[in-house]
Amino acid sequence: MRLILHLASRYAFSKQNRHRGTSIRIAIGLALCLFAIVAVLSFMQALQRNQFEDIRTFESFDLQLDLGSVDLAAAESVAQKIEALDVVQNAFVYADLPVIAQNSEGSTVAGRLRGIEAEGRLLAQLNSYRGYLFQNGEIASSYSNTRSIHIDDTATLTFLKKGRVATVVPSKRDLKVGAIYYTSSYDFDQSTFLSDVPTLLSLQNDADLKIGVFTDADVVSVKKQIQELGYADVLTWMDVNASLYSAMELEQKMMGFMLFLMILVILVHIRNSSRRLLLAKQSEMAMLRSIGLTKSKVQLLFVLQAALVACIGCLGGVLLSYLGIALYPSISQYMYQSIGVHLILQIRFQELLLLFFTIVAFSLIASFMGTHRILKADIMEMFAHDEIS
Repeated sequence: MRLILHLASRYAFSKQNRHRGTSIRIAIGLALCLFAIVAVLSFMQALQRNQFEDIRTFESFDLQLDLGSVDLAAAESVAQKIEALDVVQNAFVYADLPVIAQNSEGSTVAGRLRGIEAEGRLLAQLNSYRGYLFQNGEIASSYSNTRSIHIDDTATLTFLKKGRVATVVPSKRDLKVGAIYYTSSYDFDQSTFLSDVPTLLSLQNDADLKIGVFTDADVVSVKKQIQELGYADVLTWMDVNASLYSAMELEQKMMGFMLFLMILVILVHIRNSSRRLLLAKQSEMAMLRSIGLTKSKVQLLFVLQAALVACIGCLGGVLLSYLGIALYPSISQYMYQSIGVHLILQIRFQELLLLFFTIVAFSLIASFMGTHRILKADIMEMFAHDEIS
């Protein structure tokens, strides 16, 4: 067996092997293919993870509870009760009010005014560019809207209120822009003005108050625990963004399908490369048979050679993948200029291991079938013909 392993290594990468260049090209091809799949998979997962994180942080939080109440004191009491749960990190009161903001020159920005007691991840991701956030009687505009709304401007907010005659009537209120903020979510920044909850209630005192919840635990199990407290109208971030979540899931499945096609291309490459390499060594197989090696030993030798080439190629792909992940932070700024988000790339070891063994296993199968087809021929026929069909 030691002799077979020694011969397999010499047939793969020995300097005396005239087909060494073919083995090296096959290994490099496998390394680059594996690296390409891992890179695409890592970027896809990072983009989706970043999108979901923004949704959970800024838009709908991990969970939200619609109180159907306008009593701020009662809402704060409910938030404290929910925050007392061991699985809950933060629970806070917020409300949204659709508005159109107009500056003194007549420029308008349509969006929403969010009154919120910012806590947890949301507060950590809110960056004050100028001024102080959540000052009573003031609003904060985003850096994305500074072309129209500036700090210390008096913005005229137009919104709808319940009327005595009509169902709703337009109403206006002038508020000072006391701060400029920015976050990592461009969509949130472009459409959102911030204030504290009392300021929003001073505009519309019948605004429905909600409770936002942050948790690191499974949101479904946390939802059940909150419902056990007697609050039925609890939604997870997946429930609130059901259409977007479904679209992202479909996108992930389509990307998975495209990666599956890439894997098929790799497997075809392995099959063709193995066949080409084995046909080039056909006369050497005949020589080994003529000096007394059995068919099974010759077959084992060339199967081990294919396994060695595939393992070297896949290990090269693994090294390239981890090297790319290590070097990515140094080029992330250039990527940020292209895609507008800072990504944290990760490699899922289980998926990488599955790809590794799939490629090696298919290499073994392709080599086994190829040698089996060649060794079915007579030794003299193997010497006489360039290719055994």
